[in-house]
Amino acid sequence: MIRYLPKLPSGRQIIALLIVTNLIYALMLGYTIPTLMEYSSGLPIFDMSPMGYSYDQAMTLLVALGGEGRAFYLTQLALDMIYPAMFAMTYYLLFVWLLAKCGITNGVWQWLAMLPVLSAVADYLENISIWLMLSSYEDVTPLMAEAASMFTVTKSMLGMLYWIFLLSFMVVATVRWVRRRKVFLNQQ
Repeated sequence: MIRYLPKLPSGRQIIALLIVTNLIYALMLGYTIPTLMEYSSGLPIFDMSPMGYSYDQAMTLLVALGGEGRAFYLTQLALDMIYPAMFAMTYYLLFVWLLAKCGITNGVWQWLAMLPVLSAVADYLENISIWLMLSSYEDVTPLMAEAASMFTVTKSMLGMLYWIFLLSFMVVATVRWVRRRKVFLNQQ
């Protein structure tokens, strides 16, 4: 994967992307999601249901949100159309940058860097599915709810796998660094 990038971003560019991406996420976690949960009387919203939801749960949420809550959810979705792209770009580039800095060219690690991109694709499919349910509230079918739930679970699982592999990579990179440092110090 690294060889396909014309030029790796700098550490400062990665930090800037991390800041912007996480500011958007903080806005959602600190304002739009809590506001939606107020509208729903505390029911978890679709985006925050990593284990998925049934048709009955989806309909219960849609009813609990009420017209005003469903309209606000559409506002949340507008913001959530920016976040997946930022997440994909930021965390793909972070992983690739870390791989390059550690001199790791193993194809498996490079393919794992694609997990945020795949998670973002699932997030967009989830957002489209939620939009469809919000827009056709009275005509939501079980298939619509099942599809949305499947995309929610897929997004969540891919995101979780990314974080597991990123932490695993950091452990592997740290162990390699410590071993090289030991060898270097022993040669002195």
